Amino acid sequence: MSTLGGAVIAAAGLGSRLGHGLPKCMVEVGGRTILSRLIEEVERQTDRIHVVVGYREELIIQHCALHHRNVVLVRNPDFRTTQTIHSYRLGARGLPGPALFIDGDCLIAPGALGSFVEAARGHRSLVGLTPASSDHAVFAAVREGDRGTEVVGFDRATPEAQEWASVLITPADVLEGHENFVYEALAEHLPLPAATIELAEVDTTADLERAHVRAAQWWPAG
Repeated sequence: MSTLGGAVIAAAGLGSRLGHGLPKCMVEVGGRTILSRLIEEVERQTDRIHVVVGYREELIIQHCALHHRNVVLVRNPDFRTTQTIHSYRLGARGLPGPALFIDGDCLIAPGALGSFVEAARGHRSLVGLTPASSDHAVFAAVREGDRGTEVVGFDRATPEAQEWASVLITPADVLEGHENFVYEALAEHLPLPAATIELAEVDTTADLERAHVRAAQWWPAG
């Protein structure tokens, strides 16, 4: 099933835990912004990319006008009082079929997103997982069976080997009726097919330090 109708990058948040005073997607890692690296990976999978902006949106608008004129910018004026799921729903408007949803603070290893999209073929939804390492992980309990890897639960308190990677392919209606966290909306549809994706999510200063190390491995020329 999962021929992508497009992609939504959520980049509206305050990024308060990182504390740089700018959207997390505009932080540079390895000499380039997280957003540029992310867009370049996503555009290998689809030419319909919606970037949802809010906090200091002018920085992202100017950056995209200079470097990524192919993306559509979607405003979330309620970014201070809403969660990422609201940005996802705004961004998904006008996209047909299943969409790729991803947070704008994710650095994805070269080629990893293509493998994830390929793994989604034949599934209505596919949840992205990554080895648990971030400071504010949402742990994912999984099981292996005849249908492959499935997520059977999410929990912030009980450590697991893997965490929710803030990457998802699904029809937008799966996200309807919720205003809190994306994983809480997904929890109502469990079990869900899952696949591991190699990435680094930048939420805190420690996450950023780890991301610099990963970026040096993934893009050694800088």
